[in-house]
Amino acid sequence: MEKDIKKYTINLATELKNAGIPVSDNIIDVTVNKRAKKRLGCCRQIKDNGKVKKYVIEISYIVTACDEKALKTIIVHELLHTCPGCFNHGKKWKEYSQMAANLMGIQIKRTADYLQLGISIPEKKEETKYFLRCSACGQLYERKRMCPLIKHPERYRCGKCGNRLG
Repeated sequence: MEKDIKKYTINLATELKNAGIPVSDNIIDVTVNKRAKKRLGCCRQIKDNGKVKKYVIEISYIVTACDEKALKTIIVHELLHTCPGCFNHGKKWKEYSQMAANLMGIQIKRTADYLQLGISIPEKKEETKYFLRCSACGQLYERKRMCPLIKHPERYRCGKCGNRLG
């Protein structure tokens, strides 16, 4: 699957270059990220002496199960970040994204809408493990992870009544 993504990305980059969009020739790797759940793609810069030398593109494993149109949308979005002056979603990036959208018949946005891309992800609700209750007003504080509030409640005051928690 990863080899297919790399090959597909190279083909899309070539198509964009042929259309006059200056996608970088310095994309050194395209990887599938199996841990990313909230973002669908990422373009990372690798700098040498403060200057951008190379790019790495990550695509979430979630996108690999989607149809070709959704996959193309995410990959092209990330490829556009390799264009000069386009590492953000500024004016130049928007100009190139409109050109790419017209060329490929896709809609490229700054942020992805899971439903529009046909992606449905089951929400994994993180379990609340820690509870702290104010003895004065009964305000409940819930935490999913250990944090300073749970470790040292005596250092904190209730946000509702101002009473010391510990």
